[in-house]
Amino acid sequence: MTIQHRTILKHSKYIIISFIVYFCLDYFVQLTNYLKCYSFVGLKSFLPITLGLNFGLYGAIGEVIAILLTSYLLKAEIEFVLTEIIITIVLTIGSWFLWHIQSYTHRIHFRYAENYIRYIIITISLSLISGIIGIFMINTIAFEEITIWVISMTMLVGFPIDIIYAGLMNLEPVLPPVYQDGKKIEIVDDIKYTLDKNTNTIQILNDKIEELLLKNNVKPRRVFEVQSIAEELYLKVIADNKDAVIDVKANYDIVFSFEYIYIGKKYNPFYLKKDEEEFGIVGLKILKHMALLAFFSYAYGENTIHVVV
Repeated sequence: MTIQHRTILKHSKYIIISFIVYFCLDYFVQLTNYLKCYSFVGLKSFLPITLGLNFGLYGAIGEVIAILLTSYLLKAEIEFVLTEIIITIVLTIGSWFLWHIQSYTHRIHFRYAENYIRYIIITISLSLISGIIGIFMINTIAFEEITIWVISMTMLVGFPIDIIYAGLMNLEPVLPPVYQDGKKIEIVDDIKYTLDKNTNTIQILNDKIEELLLKNNVKPRRVFEVQSIAEELYLKVIADNKDAVIDVKANYDIVFSFEYIYIGKKYNPFYLKKDEEEFGIVGLKILKHMALLAFFSYAYGENTIHVVV
């Protein structure tokens, strides 16, 4: 299987998530006739920009599938369906490109005031463009409906979700195929490092963690907790696979998060193996009391451990 095919399959979960969320907020709200407005706006109006920033093209695909299914089930008028598809694509893909073209790190975080300003500008400008599309597709009233619903729902609902999803979970967004200075843009992580069986590597990582967190005025006690979790996971992975080469990505926003990514047999460090009961219990207790969130995934021979502290 080629790398490109693996990437598409790996990101297919974003299509599924986008489809389910959009369909639920679209079909069931329209079914109850709760909101007296055009079918292409409503509670769902925050989703295009929110899903676009984080999932990009995959978010747009999921949304379009949801729109087509909803319109089929509710027998919506064709001009309304086309209008919803067009403005959804404009909002989703537009926010995706505009954010990453202007971003240095290409992460969706709100550590600096300029990120809040960028978010507001993107929301308002794309909402106005979508409203203008509504004028040509439907009528002048559609302009008011679209701009008001998109701006209000994105700022009231989408904004907090993006702050929590990106700032708290600090997950890696899907990047658009944009090139700058002849090179494809890549996410810039606060820490990017590689661990192996040489224990000096984990010491160097801990030094990098300390430098980053102290620079952001994190208390020394919290720094020690982060280092303890990083070291505990490292020891568990190396104990299971001595030849593991672990790529580390770490970032600080609202909280500190890091990922361990390595090729090898499937190993979930958050579950005990029969031969590691005493050692494992101690390690799991450390993770349980110190980590806010912990995720594990395995796909195509690649282990990914994601921890938020």
